[in-house]
Amino acid sequence: MAVTENNIDQAPNILERTLKRLMGNRATTARSAFEVHELIEQGLPSQDIISFVESIDLLHDRRVVVKVIGMSERTLYRRVKNPEPLTAEQSSRTWRFAEILTKAEDVFGDPEEAQRWMDTPAMGLEGRKPIDLITTQVGYELVDDFLTRMDYGVYT
Repeated sequence: MAVTENNIDQAPNILERTLKRLMGNRATTARSAFEVHELIEQGLPSQDIISFVESIDLLHDRRVVVKVIGMSERTLYRRVKNPEPLTAEQSSRTWRFAEILTKAEDVFGDPEEAQRWMDTPAMGLEGRKPIDLITTQVGYELVDDFLTRMDYGVYT
């Protein structure tokens, strides 16, 4: 498995790796899913999410940022001057994307391949792109389940 810039692969589980991916090297106090839930409810810091968006090639398209986060790129970057956390909904959507991307990297073994897969119609998802499905909880679960099946070699 390829090691990415932020060394997220060294963290032992997907929750910790997703948190590290979103928050960078800043120390966080979240050690459980309940604590992550609380972080999301409080709103993820906009400066961390801006760094995250800039680190993902797939998010360089403004339409994708709007779809994934639920906020225009312009509004997100306005937060540079006036930093305030994302809303709970925006934080949740960002978390879902980061978590699925982290899992896809585990399955494909390559960050670039995982991003390409996220933006490509998949037969196991009725010809839909994973990036289009993760905007809702049900869609997220469909993509997550499909990645799990791919990881175990079960495509149907």
